[in-house]
Amino acid sequence: GVNIHKPNIGMPCSNTVCATWNKDLGYRIGQVIAEEAKENDIQMILAPAMNIHRNPLNGRHPEYFSEDPYLAGMMAGYQNKGLEEHGVSGSIKHVVGNNCESSRKRNQSIVTERALREIYLKVFEVSMSVHQPDSMMTGYNAVNGCFTAEDEEMIRGIFREEFGFEGFVMTDWNSYDTADVAAAVRAGNCWMTPGTGDDTYVTPIVEGVESGKIELERLKENVCRILAVVEKRTGQKISKK
Repeated sequence: GVNIHKPNIGMPCSNTVCATWNKDLGYRIGQVIAEEAKENDIQMILAPAMNIHRNPLNGRHPEYFSEDPYLAGMMAGYQNKGLEEHGVSGSIKHVVGNNCESSRKRNQSIVTERALREIYLKVFEVSMSVHQPDSMMTGYNAVNGCFTAEDEEMIRGIFREEFGFEGFVMTDWNSYDTADVAAAVRAGNCWMTPGTGDDTYVTPIVEGVESGKIELERLKENVCRILAVVEKRTGQKISKK
């Protein structure tokens, strides 16, 4: 449900909802979450989380939907549709292959291309065929030698070009503990979460642009992706100069 520090509506965990095979129920749960979020002045829910149930020791399974990518994708897609059609942004996560909760910022999933396509990425592809989300969140983990936050082929190649994703990309909280900030921005990450009030995570971006590691147009594109969602949700035009 809505993660706030006061009593509020507690929804069944995602795998319980998914076990109903009821798309309308998934949609209505998204709707209720959105209505309560708006009552509490919350504009975005960092969900649905839809990684595949592959490792029984993964502590996030209650919020993930299923071991089946089609079922999980359909149910998560309808929940996100219910959420966003009632005025609150969602963020599909954790892209991709987040199979272990322990040492999440340092673990790595070694996956064949076929399994990646037919299992791990398929759940997101199915979900996005139901509803295109405002945002997606990369995982802490690496996949086949590359941190997901730094994976340009995945973010820009698969999600943007193949799946048609137009929203903005955020990292998981404090991913920059292990992932390189400039590399993540170059890969297409729009928001390095949560950031700080000083220049700690601004400086590597500025240095990346100055050194040529980050193209200025890529940085501008990333920022504009966020502003487009802000415009969509507020109805206010924002200058992108």
